[in-house]
Amino acid sequence: MSSPTPTDHVLDMLAVARVARKGSPLKDSAFQSARAVMAFAKGPDAALAAVAEVTAGAEALWAQVRGTPAFALGTAPAACRKGCGWCCHQPVGAAAIEVLAIAERLRGTAAAWTLAAWQPGSPCAFLDNGACGIYGIRPLKCRSLYNLDVRYCMKAYAKVELPSAGPPPSSEHQTAPMDIFEGAVLGLAHGLWSAGRDCPGVEFMPALRAVIDVADATDRWWRGEAVFGSASRLDWFPPPKRRTR
Repeated sequence: MSSPTPTDHVLDMLAVARVARKGSPLKDSAFQSARAVMAFAKGPDAALAAVAEVTAGAEALWAQVRGTPAFALGTAPAACRKGCGWCCHQPVGAAAIEVLAIAERLRGTAAAWTLAAWQPGSPCAFLDNGACGIYGIRPLKCRSLYNLDVRYCMKAYAKVELPSAGPPPSSEHQTAPMDIFEGAVLGLAHGLWSAGRDCPGVEFMPALRAVIDVADATDRWWRGEAVFGSASRLDWFPPPKRRTR
């Protein structure tokens, strides 16, 4: 994996991102790092291991950013905390290889039984008393949301009716984690697409349920077989255009 972004560059990256939101150095850095890691995945086992490496790299970059004075002094605090979980009421997108990696970790555990009881339209199967039951291995996009106003999450994600009095809920969020983790998931998928592997965006819950009991799901996916139900496929990152001769 390429080295983490040096700390002395993080301040510059934050400053540029605040001035011009059309592009984000943080997102570009996470994307390029993830893409480079996936380029070396030469088999199904290597692809699974690469997901963990990409996630660790993105988390390391996020830790660097939030540890800088620029972030601490210039960014409003997020409302996110253990016991909240309103964002877990929405459908979550994940890269196909992420789902396969999570399935490998959960297969045969109590979490697999929890997943079996999940129904479409319900909150995430792993939401337990406002906390994530698979927090350490949750998808990259789950790591990207840091909203400033919990009322927005209640209304937008859980469809809770809010009192009409008072100011409307704010959709403001911390941009740094969104840039980092969305850049990472796009780089992860792009690296596989560039190598000729089908790595679509899928809806996490139904996609995970489709493969959780299929022991050779990753091997089958690597061979080009369709292992996810078509209903779980999303369009939020279409495949990159491949060169034509």
